[in-house]
Parts: sequence; structure tokens; C-alpha cells
Amino acid sequence: MSGGKVVRNTSYLVMAFVGQKVLTFVYFTVIARTVGVEGAGRYFLAVSFTTMFSIFVDLGLANVLVREIAKFPDKAKSLLANVLGIKLMLAVLTVAAALVTARLLDYHPQTTLMISIACAVMVLDSMHLVLYAAMRGFQNLKYEAVGVVTGQIVIITVGSTFLYLKMPLHFLVVALLCGSTWNVIWAVWSLKRRFGVLPSFRIDRPMARFLWGVTIPFAFAGIFSRVYSYIDSIMISKLISEAAVGLYGVAYKIAFAFQFMPMAFAAALYPAMSEQYVTDRKKLGALLTVSMNYLMLIAVPIAFGVATLAEEFILMLYGPEFLGSVMPLQILMFSLIFAFLYWPGGSLLNATDRQALNTAVMGTTMVLNIVLNAILIPRLGIVGAAFAALAGNALLWAGAMWFSRKVVRVDKRAFFKMAFKTLFAGIVMSAALVALRDRTHVALLVPLAAFVYTGALFAVGGVTLKEVRVILDVLRKKGRGVSDLIP
Repeated sequence: MSGGKVVRNTSYLVMAFVGQKVLTFVYFTVIARTVGVEGAGRYFLAVSFTTMFSIFVDLGLANVLVREIAKFPDKAKSLLANVLGIKLMLAVLTVAAALVTARLLDYHPQTTLMISIACAVMVLDSMHLVLYAAMRGFQNLKYEAVGVVTGQIVIITVGSTFLYLKMPLHFLVVALLCGSTWNVIWAVWSLKRRFGVLPSFRIDRPMARFLWGVTIPFAFAGIFSRVYSYIDSIMISKLISEAAVGLYGVAYKIAFAFQFMPMAFAAALYPAMSEQYVTDRKKLGALLTVSMNYLMLIAVPIAFGVATLAEEFILMLYGPEFLGSVMPLQILMFSLIFAFLYWPGGSLLNATDRQALNTAVMGTTMVLNIVLNAILIPRLGIVGAAFAALAGNALLWAGAMWFSRKVVRVDKRAFFKMAFKTLFAGIVMSAALVALRDRTHVALLVPLAAFVYTGALFAVGGVTLKEVRVILDVLRKKGRGVSDLIP
């Protein structure tokens, strides 16, 4: 596969995911403002509940399918049919488990109905995930990018219509079902038209045994990650209320709307790290260090800026009914710094055949998160859940770094020097925002904050113009490799 095609493929998907993130955020904002705290809580709970269970339908099979079709394209039809056959069996078991769990948790009848519809969404999403994975195996991401964006447009169009007509709350999940159905139809049509593969369902014992064998590491990593990401909403719903989930969901949506940035960075890091693990360990260590430094440059102003203006953003986007989201949002924004910093270390462990260690870190983080939520939510409410997320992300980063040091040498002096400079610039920016926010509109405060942060950073020698251009090029995938990050 040519370098130009790699860049184009990655650009397609990055732009699609960015577009999807923006559309999803706007849509959730409209929902929250329309249905209020309790309605938003039930909607977010139903989606979070089934999203957590959805990993048991996939168990990492999509990742395995990409790899195997890339290696053996002539076996694509058989591989896809067997993966779909296994997933169909898993889907039946997972839906049953999700519905039984929802009944045992004794949710409100409306919430239970929404979860039931969301289970159908979960199954369809799992199916189109595999169909798009097959196209990734053929090294073509364009159709997936189109499906991701158009599917979100379908959801917003149908959902907004339901909101305008004042339909019952569960119709918002029906809108999700429409988007998922469109994605399945589009993916089936694209596979047949472009690659000549018509999806079918089959389970051949030898193929099934092979797939089960290679998917185990991916399965555990997926389970740990998914439970860690969504268990807090489930625990809030039972330890406090479903309305509290709405307040927490608003903070969570804002904080983690920025996750596409480190994901885009990691997409560029992974192949470079795999190559340098073999060719140049010293350069690999330098790449890990500067990658964290540059991600910190991006994360700190976002975290400090949104945390400082949290009340203004909540009032502007959601209204006074959601002011209870302000403090959780502030805490989650600082948690985002550790979430950004984790990606280079996690990518390094995966790229150097230490994915089991990365999975162990994720498993430990999941356990800590559950324990802290159980302790803190009854005492501090949704603020406790935000503190649990902060501790979890800090552990995730610390664990990845602990094991990374056994592979490469991290320049601690360079890292902490950059940390001091970025934190100093972030504090200066926050002080400027505090001084000006009472007499300046929030829309003007955002560019002003960027100007102050950049100026403070240049003043202390935290970054150069050349480094800024390289970072932007890596995120945009405009031809520069991540190796250009290394001085």
C-alpha cells in the first residue's frame, strides 16, 4: 500500500470521526435542552448501558478480521461469514444478558423500554462494525467514512423530527436505530459493489477455533476499556438517580468530545513505533517523550480553558437546569490531560508486542474505577464519579509509562520541563479568563484564551513555530511522519 494511499485513508476516517463527534455533540446538546435533566439522564443511561454490553458482541473480532483479510484477501468471504456467524450467536446471548440485567436493576419502565430498543441498535452497530472492518482489511476506508457521517446525519434528522413533534422519549433511541440500519445497508451495498463480497452467516469449526484463539487479547482489552468508560453512569443511576446521570452525562460528553485528537495522533504513532522498535530503540524513546510533550501542549489549554469557563459553557449550551454539571466537568477536564498522555505509552506497548501488559493496566484501572465509584458516589455524588475518572486516567497513564520504561528510556527531565512550561501557560491563560469573563462574551474569550496561552508558551520557550507546524501536519495527516517530531 502506497504512502499516499495510507495518508488519504487515514484522512478520510479522521475527518469522518471528527465530523461524527461534532454532530453527536450538537445532537446531544439539543436533546438535553429539549427533554431536560431527567430525560437526558434516561437517554444517556440507555445508550451507556448497551454500549458497555456491546463489547460482548464483538470481543475483538473486528480487529482480527482487519488483520486476517489484509494478509489473506482471497479468504475474505469465508472470514467475514464466520465472524458474522459467531457475532450472531454472541448477539443473542448479549441481548438476553442485557435485558435480564436491566430488569434486575429495576429501572423505570421508560428506561427499560429505551434499553430494549438500544439492544437492537447494539446488534446492528456490531454488524456494520464488522462489515467496515472487512473494508479496512481491503485497505479502503472511504466507504466507512461516508457511512459514519451519513449515519449520524440520519440520526440527527430523524431524532430532531421526533423532538419537534414532541414524540415520547424512547423515539430518540428509535432514531439511533434508523442510523444503525442505514449503516448496515450502506456497508452491505458497498462491500458487494466495490469488493464483490456479499455478507453471509456461517460457522466452520476450524475457522471458529482459529478466530477464538487469536481474539482473546483483544477481547479482554475491549471489555476492560468499555466497562471502565461506562460503569460510572450505571452506578450513578442506582446509587443516586437517573436524573443525576443526565447531569454527569453532559459533563462527560463535553470533556471527552476532544478524544479524537490523541486518537489521530496515535494512528500516526503506531506504525512509526513498530518500525523503530526494530531499527532504533533510542529514537523510539525520543519519539515517546516528544509525543507526550506535544499532546500535553494540546491538552493543557483545552483542560484549563474549559474548566475555567465551565459555568459559562453549561449555561450557554444547556441552561441553568444543568448547573450541577459544572464541577464534574471541571474535574473531568483535568482528567482529560492524563487521557491524552496515555495514548503514546499505550501505543508503544502495543507496537512492541507488550499488549498483554497494556491490557493488565486497563484491567487494574477498571477495578480501581469501580471501587472508587462505589466509595465516592454515595459520599460526593456525581463529583465523586468525576474524581474516580480522574484517578483512573492518572493510573492508566502511570501504568503505561511504568511498563514503557522497561522498553525504552524516557527523558524525564525534558518531560517535566515541558510540563512546567505548559502548566505555567495554562495558569496564565486561566487567570486572564477569570479577569475578563464578567465583561467579555464567551465567544470572544475562546480566541483570547488561545492567544494568551500561545503567547505565554512562546515567552517561556515551550514551543517554536516549526514545532507547531509539525504537530498540525501530523494531526491533519498532510504527509509528514511522526518522526519529524523528533528534534
